[in-house]
Amino acid sequence: MPQIKAYDEIQLNCLIDDVWNILIDIPNYNKWWPKSVNLKVTNFNNDIINTQFEARPLGGKSFSCRVVSIVPKKEIKLNYFKGIYRGEGVWSIDRKDNLISVSYKVDLEIVDKSIAFLSKLISIPKIHSMIFRRILKGLHEQIKST
Repeated sequence: MPQIKAYDEIQLNCLIDDVWNILIDIPNYNKWWPKSVNLKVTNFNNDIINTQFEARPLGGKSFSCRVVSIVPKKEIKLNYFKGIYRGEGVWSIDRKDNLISVSYKVDLEIVDKSIAFLSKLISIPKIHSMIFRRILKGLHEQIKST
C-alpha cells in the first residue's frame, strides 16, 4: 500500500506552556483547525491518553486518531486506527534559540483502495502538508489570541 510521510513545522515566539495547553485541549481543536477538516472528538479522557477524534475533510473520506502517549510539553503521539489511513502521527515541541518549534510528522499507510489509486495520480503527502500548514497557521493565530 502507498505511504504518506510528511513533516511540517512552524517557529513561534511564545512560551512552551502556551503551545502545550492548546495541543492537549483536543475538544477545542475546532477553534483553530480549518473548518474544512470537520473534526469531531469521539472519546475524550482528561489525561489525554486514549482520547479519540475523527476527521472528515470536506469532499474526502474520514479517518480516526487516538492519543497513545504523551511526554508533557514535548510530544503527543497519535495512532491512526480507522478510516483511510493506518500509522502514526507525532506532535513535537522544542525550543530553538529564542523560538518554539512545533512540528507534526506522519508515517501512514493508505489502506483505502480509492485513495491508494488516487495517490498514483497526485501527491497525497503534498496535500497533507498543504492542509497541515493551515493547521499550524491556525495554531499560531490561536496562541496570539490567548
